[in-house]
Amino acid sequence: MFLKLMLASFHGIMEVFVIGILGYIVISGFRQSSSLLDYLTKIVIRISLPCLIFSNMVTRFNPGEIELWWIFPLLAVAVNIAGALLAGGYVLIDRNVNFRGEFLALVAFQNGIFLPLAFAPVLFDADKLPLFLNLLFLYNFLSIPTFFILGVWLVNSTAGIGFRIKDLFSPPIVATVFSSILVFSGLSNNVPEWILRPVGALGALTTPLSMLFIGGIIVTYLPKARPDDWMEPVKITMLKNFILPLIAVVIVFVFRPPKYVALFIIMQSVMPSALLTALIAPDRGINQKTIAGAILLTYIVSILTIPIFMGIYGALYG
Repeated sequence: MFLKLMLASFHGIMEVFVIGILGYIVISGFRQSSSLLDYLTKIVIRISLPCLIFSNMVTRFNPGEIELWWIFPLLAVAVNIAGALLAGGYVLIDRNVNFRGEFLALVAFQNGIFLPLAFAPVLFDADKLPLFLNLLFLYNFLSIPTFFILGVWLVNSTAGIGFRIKDLFSPPIVATVFSSILVFSGLSNNVPEWILRPVGALGALTTPLSMLFIGGIIVTYLPKARPDDWMEPVKITMLKNFILPLIAVVIVFVFRPPKYVALFIIMQSVMPSALLTALIAPDRGINQKTIAGAILLTYIVSILTIPIFMGIYGALYG
């Protein structure tokens, strides 16, 4: 299973890199690549991501199918907060961390959907795969609103920007609230296909556009990076890929939660940093070097760490 997980993780991450390379090629042809990156940011946050949230909520969210379904969204928030606390404790010790908000956000938030989808067929047979996919969606139900509240606040804090009420009304949060109202009121079944199809198509662009953006950041900022610019990405990678999942394993070993709860605690703790972090960060040049470097390193290292920690889960739960 270890080799299968490593291969599945490698394939999932290579998909990210392939689209990122395309972004590198496309954006390197523009003299003012920063303006193109701004447009990509607006398209993802204002259009494609809200469409993705609405489409998934209306077509896939069925809380009545799973008993105690609310545990999984709350678990996602708990994992994010645990990552932020871990990174926060570290920056209290290491005074050399310059971009503390970005540092905390990159450790706290992860790619919680794309890579788990890539290796899900390795872990589950055809009978159990639908249940896992439903739980995966439930887990991420609150992760995006949490990201656009806590994550945005953390990243903005480095620039001296405090909490702003308008951040509560960002398009992804509004889409989550609106679609939740439709689901819990029973109106989601009445949304016509002529709305769902184009909205779903726009939502499907979220991951490719995010990867194009990362490719653009790499071509714009990382060639200018000096050796000391890699110090914070390396520290983030150590916390994100090793320390946080190790803490998750200890918690699971000590408390022995139910099988699927343990799975999501360990699995989500070992995922690489969230691509969306780059989209919400104010463009100050040096901080984008840190973000791009951390995303790049956490993805590369996760090819090894995902199979290791998922193997530990398999040893604990059989």
